[in-house]
Amino acid sequence: MARLEQSYAGEFRTASVTVQLTPSERAQLEQRAAEEGARLSAYMRDLCLRRSGAAGIVAGTRRNPEAKALMAELRAIGNNLNQLARHANTTEESPATRELRAILGTLKIAMARVIAL
Repeated sequence: MARLEQSYAGEFRTASVTVQLTPSERAQLEQRAAEEGARLSAYMRDLCLRRSGAAGIVAGTRRNPEAKALMAELRAIGNNLNQLARHANTTEESPATRELRAILGTLKIAMARVIAL
């Protein structure tokens, strides 16, 4: 029998948590654990306690460096548009304001797509 890995100083894992999964969900978790070279229990513990460097879906740009760079560019474009909109509002140039709002809407859609990468 293999020796248990002791990751805490003198503390044993005696408490358990039960989670109900579909067979396909379990297979997906087992596959991801195998890809990382970990046992399912260790992989789940890392996911739940966020010990590993992997980010969740909410932070999709952290997992993808290209998406992160693209998001930075889109953010800079958004800042420039905001400055132009502020100028248009102070000088009361209404035609430009409508165009800027349309561009801003397109920019928001692009940012949502980058986050979904």
